[in-house]
Amino acid sequence: MGAFAESGLAAALAARGLGLSSLGAAYLATLANLTVAALLYLGARSQLVITPNRAARSYGVYMGLVLTALLVATVLENELAPASATLCYAAVPQLLLLLVLHAQAARSAEPRTIAAAGAAAAGALPALGLTIVAAGLVAPAYLLAALAAAGLLAYLWLKSVSTKRAFVNASSIYAKSKERAEEPAAPQRPWLGLGQWVALGGASIALAAANSLLRGYGLEEIPAVQVLRESALLLGTTALVCAVPAGLYWLAKRAWMPELTRFAWLVWIVVSFSFTYGNYLTGLR
Repeated sequence: MGAFAESGLAAALAARGLGLSSLGAAYLATLANLTVAALLYLGARSQLVITPNRAARSYGVYMGLVLTALLVATVLENELAPASATLCYAAVPQLLLLLVLHAQAARSAEPRTIAAAGAAAAGALPALGLTIVAAGLVAPAYLLAALAAAGLLAYLWLKSVSTKRAFVNASSIYAKSKERAEEPAAPQRPWLGLGQWVALGGASIALAAANSLLRGYGLEEIPAVQVLRESALLLGTTALVCAVPAGLYWLAKRAWMPELTRFAWLVWIVVSFSFTYGNYLTGLR
């Protein structure tokens, strides 16, 4: 009976890609990530001025969301379609480590935590490149996450990072530190602006087209009406989910949510992830 249970456990682990080879590869990738991250962290602390502003906190929030999506996707793939899963459980410790660092950066937004989180994320990119060279293939979800991480790191650099040399040579302490004086937040409208809706609409249409590709359609076979319908569904669900907390906030404080715009994007990301990944899992089965 014990041998049967042991063999059953081994089969379950093997079906989910957990073996000595995958664990060893994940361990080496984590070591590479930590080594590069440590070097980048030391360089950042000695050469850069990091401003703990709103942009740095937003970086932690959005990067944490990307990592959470990867973790959720890993569990869903391996539990619902283990034979066809492309994301491996062996990468979960590394993802959790990155998630903890970015959650800390989003919570405290101190220069050292921002530097640690940014260095860890930047260190994950060459580690992923080494994995591609060694294994020859990496799941598309990891590549999309790497693209998102690169974009968020560029955003962090532009909004929150300066060099110490530029800071010392600046005529004003505010000129090169990317710090801003605290200003009272202007009252926000209870709806998004035209630019935000255009961006959300365009992103929803692109996502709806990608969703059709996941269902097996070719680019020339995707029905335009179906894409528009699914895009409207994404936007409608996002607006409905955002309306509830925004309305409750107004009833409680007689003012609109100061973070309504960012909250709308967060909701859209969660809704779109659930919407597309469900169809992806259906295709894996």
